[in-house]
Amino acid sequence: MFRHPTLPTEVFVRHRQRLAQLLPPGVAAILWANEPLAGEADTTLPFQQNSNFFYLTGIETPHALLWLFPEAPLPEQREVLFIQPPSPEKKLWEGWSYGIKEAQARSGVAEVQPLSEWPNFWRRLVSQIQGVALDFNEHDRQTHTFVPSPAHRFARRLQQEFPAHAIHRLAPLLTRLRLQKDPEELALIQEAIRLTIEAYQALLPLLHAGVMEYEIEAEIQRIFLRGRAFSAFPPIVAGGPRACILHYTHNSQPLAEGELVLIDIGARLGFYNADLTRTLPVGPVSKQVERYLRWVADVQAYAQRLLRPGLSLHQWHQTVGEYMQEGLKALSLLPPDAEPNAYKRFFPHGLGHFLGIDVHDVGSRYEALPVGAVVTCEPGLYLPNEGIGIRIENDLLVTENGCLNLSAELPDLLGL
Repeated sequence: MFRHPTLPTEVFVRHRQRLAQLLPPGVAAILWANEPLAGEADTTLPFQQNSNFFYLTGIETPHALLWLFPEAPLPEQREVLFIQPPSPEKKLWEGWSYGIKEAQARSGVAEVQPLSEWPNFWRRLVSQIQGVALDFNEHDRQTHTFVPSPAHRFARRLQQEFPAHAIHRLAPLLTRLRLQKDPEELALIQEAIRLTIEAYQALLPLLHAGVMEYEIEAEIQRIFLRGRAFSAFPPIVAGGPRACILHYTHNSQPLAEGELVLIDIGARLGFYNADLTRTLPVGPVSKQVERYLRWVADVQAYAQRLLRPGLSLHQWHQTVGEYMQEGLKALSLLPPDAEPNAYKRFFPHGLGHFLGIDVHDVGSRYEALPVGAVVTCEPGLYLPNEGIGIRIENDLLVTENGCLNLSAELPDLLGL
C-alpha cells in the first residue's frame, strides 16, 4: 500500500536478532512507535515513525509497541509486536492500515497482538525479567531539550511500581547496529542519491537571472514526488549572500546574473536519505569566484582521500581543518601568522555527519568509524562581506580501504 520501495522483511528480522544478542542477561527491550502530534483544529501533523522502531519492525504506523525478551520461558513471549488494529471508522476515513496479518508479514514477527493486550502481557512477564532496556532519544542535537515520550512515562511508572527492576539504555546498542548499513539499506540510500542527482540535472536549465529560488525548489520537489520520494529536509536554494545563512529555507528571492546559488537537497526514499550540496554559477562568474569554487572542490577531494575506517569524524574534521587553514592563507583570506583554527571564521560548521534512516543519523563523532558507515562530506567557504557562500557535499561509504563516493556521478563543480 506504500508508494515508496520497502526493505525485505528479512532485514528487520536480522536487525532484531542482532539486538537480541546485545541485550544484557535477563533484560527485555521495549520500544514504542512515535505518537501522532496534534496540529491546529482537527488536524494532526504529518506522522514520522520512531527511527529505531522502524529499524526493528518496518512498521510505519503509530500506536504500536515491540517487546523483545530472548530468555522468555515460552517462545511466543520472546518477540511480540503490539499494534492497534484499524477500526471500521478508521477504514472509512483513512483506508488501509496494518491489521494483525499485515503486521506479521511486514515485520516478520510471528506473535502480533492488539495493543489492548499489552497491560496484561506486561503484568504476566514483569516477574520474569531483571530489567528493561528503553529507547530514549540520545542524539546530541536533542539532549539539550526534554520532550517526554512513551519510554519516559513507562520508566517513571516502572520506578514507582517495580523500583528493583533496572533500566538500561537501548540507544548505544541501536546506534552501534545502525552505523553499519546492510546491503539492502545501502541500495535504498544509493537510489535516494540517484534521484537527488536527477533533480540537480533537471534544475540546470533554470539557472538564469530572474528565476525565483522557489521555482527551483518546485522542480526539485517534482522530481522527488515523481520518483516516489519526499524531501529529506526543507530544500535550501540560496542565491548570492543568502548562501551564508547555513539553513536558509525561505527560497523567496530571484537569482542574479554572475552570482552563485547554493543548493542543498536530498531525497527520502523508503525511510533512507540522501544529502547533497552543489554551488552553481548563474551565468559567467569572476576568476576569483571560480578560484574559490575550485578550492572547495580540492578540499572535498582531500577529505575523501583521508576518510577510512578507524578514523573518527572529529579527527577527520580536525585534520581537514588544518588543511583548510593553510589553503585560506594561500587564498590571502588568512594572514601567514593566523591563530590556530582561524579557518572556522570561513567554515563554521562540521565537515560531515552520519547518514541513514535520519539525515543526521545516530553515531558518535568521537568513536572510530566502522566499515559500512555512511557519512556526508561537506567542506565550505563563506564570505558574507563578498556575498559568497560555497558548499560541496557528497555522501561517502566507509570501506575497508578508505571510502567510496556514492554520489560520484554528480560533478563537484557542476555547471562550471
